[in-house]
Amino acid sequence: MKLKSLGLASILLVACGDSSSQEASSVETAKKQPDNSIAVLQYHHVSETTPAVTSITPKQFKQHLDYLEENEFSVLSIEQAHQRIENDEGFPDKAVVITFDDGYDNVFEHAAPLLADYDMPYAVFVNPDLMKESPSAYMSWEQLKQIQQQGATIVNHGQTHAHLIRRRANETEEQWRERMHYDVISAQQVIDAKLGEQPKYFAYPYGEYDAELQNLLDEWGFLGFAQHSGPWSPYSDKTAITRFPASGIYANLKTLDAKLKSRALPVADYKPSEPLIAYDDERPTLRVTLAHADGLQQKALRCFQGTDVLQPTWQDELTFSVKPKENLPIGRSRINCTAPADAGTPYYWFSAAFIRPDAEGSWPD
Repeated sequence: MKLKSLGLASILLVACGDSSSQEASSVETAKKQPDNSIAVLQYHHVSETTPAVTSITPKQFKQHLDYLEENEFSVLSIEQAHQRIENDEGFPDKAVVITFDDGYDNVFEHAAPLLADYDMPYAVFVNPDLMKESPSAYMSWEQLKQIQQQGATIVNHGQTHAHLIRRRANETEEQWRERMHYDVISAQQVIDAKLGEQPKYFAYPYGEYDAELQNLLDEWGFLGFAQHSGPWSPYSDKTAITRFPASGIYANLKTLDAKLKSRALPVADYKPSEPLIAYDDERPTLRVTLAHADGLQQKALRCFQGTDVLQPTWQDELTFSVKPKENLPIGRSRINCTAPADAGTPYYWFSAAFIRPDAEGSWPD
């Protein structure tokens, strides 16, 4: 995981200080930094007739927007959030980015008019090949142009929505790279040709990535957006930016409220740093190193695997580990870690994604 400028600068100021007064001054400076976390919401369908697990009804979606407006959240575009993080500008106390994966037609029908009424920007990650193959299911380029004019950013979800990290039989490294080039680069070329040059932001299909795919995105100049939860901050890996799912069981505003107000746990490093694990690695140990523990109730930090509460084991003042109580299921899962702030709220949040394949190296969609 790549530790970015704000956290690293604070650490170096403290570590390199030649007096206790310098250290105290550095800590105080760090505490006065503007808040550099922002929640990113991830939606798919906005419909009453699509699969419940990836859907939110139009009524529920309006309730979400009402909540953001009534609670005075600043809704930023994805580009504005990126700019603020790069420039260490910080965010308002309550700030959020709204994103949609896949570009379904029901987003145009039900979500876009509401977002225009509320004057809220948002991002839509699209798959050009799928748009061509199933035009009745996805927004057209004309519809994408229309919402772009209303404040949407249209960005890259790949050509095919395939399991990109799953290698094909007898596929060489060069062949895989060529396939990734088609899925990522050619999709960007189509989007730019249709809509004008767009930001190089890529949302991993199914939220699946590994170190090799991350390296390619970095080489090609893309930010990478995942699907496991947590705020976006300077501590985020640029090719594994977390988002909070807000559909299905995650659409409940009572539980979403705490996530929207959460702050990023200042994680300097964690292992395993990429989700894909071996089939026989049934209960992997998650090891996390914090950049600092300022502002959080360290002793109250807890991790969660499903409904299981995991008590951390601290190796030193800033490093802890947790191990699942039960075997990870085949497929995608996550371990979430939270700690209350010194003042009690908000919570600091961190999530690690896992993909455990079956014995044949596959897993469900």
